[in-house]
Amino acid sequence: MHTYRTPIFKLIDYAWAIPNTALGILLGLVMLALGGRVHIVAGVAEFHGGHVGNFFASRPPPFCFGAITLGHVILGTCHKELCALRAHEHVHVKQYEQWGVFFLPAYALSSLWEILHGRNGYSNNFFERQAYREDDKQNL
Repeated sequence: MHTYRTPIFKLIDYAWAIPNTALGILLGLVMLALGGRVHIVAGVAEFHGGHVGNFFASRPPPFCFGAITLGHVILGTCHKELCALRAHEHVHVKQYEQWGVFFLPAYALSSLWEILHGRNGYSNNFFERQAYREDDKQNL
């Protein structure tokens, strides 16, 4: 589901998410320095691979992941994982555009809420459920 945004609103979206994006770029530069690669897809910097990607891909659960989003940056373990997870991660990009600097604390609080109620902090997280729902709609 793509909606047209005027350039000024898109600029506001980028500015609102920039603190998180800056963190993502910093981590992405570390990935590049350690053999990773970067591509720009739909206005989002997607970093992947190298020693950092291999490290996180080889961790045991819950420390392994395929990709993580920080603002307008997605950090993935490899190109194949990024392709498989792109729709889901781009939902998180939209969430950063909506929540801005409040996204990471809100995400953490949602996970904490779920854990305190005896549920899985990842799969029951409000933001993850929203991303999986949108991802499912796009894959129909």
